[in-house]
Amino acid sequence: MLHSNLMVNGKKIPNEKELEKFFASEHFTCEIGYNALEVEYSEEGAAFIGWIGNEEEIYYFDNGSGNVESVDLVINVCPEERMMCYDDVVIKDIVCYFCETGERNPKYNWIEDDFGVST
Repeated sequence: MLHSNLMVNGKKIPNEKELEKFFASEHFTCEIGYNALEVEYSEEGAAFIGWIGNEEEIYYFDNGSGNVESVDLVINVCPEERMMCYDDVVIKDIVCYFCETGERNPKYNWIEDDFGVST
């Protein structure tokens, strides 16, 4: 069941069937309160998935490959291949979990964004 405050690309959606339509787009954003999930696809249909939390936390899906080569997306470039999800079932699982809870799906690994943070 979708969260009552869910917005996808700035609009409320009535049901899961409407959510399914966004999986065919190049990019979409799901928001619940201060939390957001960004999904952007490559031409091959793989997804770069980022989760943004209310404390300015940013995490990216981690496919476990360790590959840091960049990947072309339909609109932008993914900073590292290890952040790409190649499994449609996993992509939908991550998005649906967020759309119900507003949280990162704990079944998968996530990379915390510390890119550009100087120590």
